[in-house]
Amino acid sequence: MPLKVPILPRYLFRLFFPLFFVCLAVGTSILLMNNFLRLFNVAVLKGISPAWIAFCFARLFPFFLSLAMPMAFLVALLLVLGQLSESGEIMAFRSSGFSFGDILWPYAAIAAAMSVLLFYVNHKASPEGYHAFKSSYEGALKQVSVVDLEPKTFVPLGDWELFAQTADAKSGALGGVYLVKSKGPNDSGNKGLRVQAPQGRMRIDKGRGLELILTHGALQLPSQQPDWLVSATFDEYRLFMPFAAAAPADRQPDIQEMNTARLRERLAEPSLDPDHRKEYLTEAAVRSAGAASPFILFWLACPLGLRLEKRARSAGFALSLLVLFFYYGLVALGISLGRRHLAMSAVAPWIPNVAGLVAAVALWRRLSRV
Repeated sequence: MPLKVPILPRYLFRLFFPLFFVCLAVGTSILLMNNFLRLFNVAVLKGISPAWIAFCFARLFPFFLSLAMPMAFLVALLLVLGQLSESGEIMAFRSSGFSFGDILWPYAAIAAAMSVLLFYVNHKASPEGYHAFKSSYEGALKQVSVVDLEPKTFVPLGDWELFAQTADAKSGALGGVYLVKSKGPNDSGNKGLRVQAPQGRMRIDKGRGLELILTHGALQLPSQQPDWLVSATFDEYRLFMPFAAAAPADRQPDIQEMNTARLRERLAEPSLDPDHRKEYLTEAAVRSAGAASPFILFWLACPLGLRLEKRARSAGFALSLLVLFFYYGLVALGISLGRRHLAMSAVAPWIPNVAGLVAAVALWRRLSRV
């Protein structure tokens, strides 16, 4: 038998969800657009399929959802409650025998559901998605799939830079070649390698990589000791650069890339230095406090929205921005205190939630006297 939802909750849901999804779409789009140009430039320069950009956005979505969802919830809730107050519907509901609990429980249920969802997103989906994005992005930066040959110009080719006095883009013939390995770990033994050759050619193996063939040249490898230099000549020097280069295997993930289970593992290590311990404890607490934010914002927004009467839409929007300004200002304060003092690392990120509950209690008391 299908579940029947009473008329009032259905009406309140119908008012809330369109506004919420619009606010969520706008907020998420703004956050994603900050990365779009960077990803687009990499895709164009490296000749990567647009599907790669879609993959990056899909992996970044949970990360931005954790930021946009509480904001969208607060803005939509204040706009809806302001509209109900301005039109006199709140007064009509109250006159009909509905309590504040009867009117507001649908929004409390939404806030609780969002907090449960954000708990999973913040602790697992967001850091793992961000890690997949960073690995894919760094791998893309090392790819060499499009080579724009220009004479007398240094052309980046992955870890190398190529200079040629003459270059034929059609045949790949090169003249007066100078090749330098400018990137890579210092302990790899060949960073700084310089290769010179009077001639050479470049060949692209579609789908695999780029092959550079130099003839009758010389190479030099600087040493860490300034009075030493390794030098040799060659008849032919071949260098193959794969298109799909992966991110470095020894890359250390950022704190935002580690899920909370991984943070707990690192915290259990006796050798962990105090600065990292403070960062990991603060990050874990921020994720939990952020997950609880929709539920906290619900209790704070309801007494504010129910008191709006004139110009409720504009006032509700301005009020939501003001609340977000103070709330996230306290978030920044909590993170700063947590990363400075080990004793506060696990509790300081909860400052905005505690302050929000204290303010909510005061506002509800004032509302009950009206």
